[in-house]
Amino acid sequence: MNIIVITACGKIVCRPDTTWERDNEDLYLPDFVSHLEYAPVAFARICKPGRSVGSRFVSRYHDGFGFGVLLYPVELMDGTPEGYAQACCLDHTSLLPTPFLEYADEGSAFTLKASDTVLGAFSPKVREMMDIALVEATRRIYVRTGDIIAVELGPRRAFYSREDGNVRMEGTYGERKLLDFNIIVE
Repeated sequence: MNIIVITACGKIVCRPDTTWERDNEDLYLPDFVSHLEYAPVAFARICKPGRSVGSRFVSRYHDGFGFGVLLYPVELMDGTPEGYAQACCLDHTSLLPTPFLEYADEGSAFTLKASDTVLGAFSPKVREMMDIALVEATRRIYVRTGDIIAVELGPRRAFYSREDGNVRMEGTYGERKLLDFNIIVE
């Protein structure tokens, strides 16, 4: 299972399934991580395998969506492709909660907070966004049932320093709480 990410600048990368945190478990930062960046994402579950999926049939390939956040440890991103790849592989840094939402529920805003500070509010047209992302991704990548496709809703931004201590992150979609976890440094 892969997490296929369309970055804010339109690049396609994959994160391994070891980065997927679906149950809102707290994140215990390794000692070498002092700073984090985040990127809010909309994501969808792939329900059918395929390659080079055409826009006419793409809606058959994903069946549920959600919102979450990708975390990037700044210490690993040294400006090289290898550094970025390392940052994408740190365990439990793809916070993509389940259960998935139904497309019939689409239309609310996703709000992301860290320690009661609003990091952003997003109201994308998720189905349309996932259709476009999946067509583009399958030009290069064979998707399998169970894969996740995630689209960054904005560029990575700094939000955490170890000096801040423990931080609580929350994400809501309308009235539903999707994200609720702590970043713990002790």
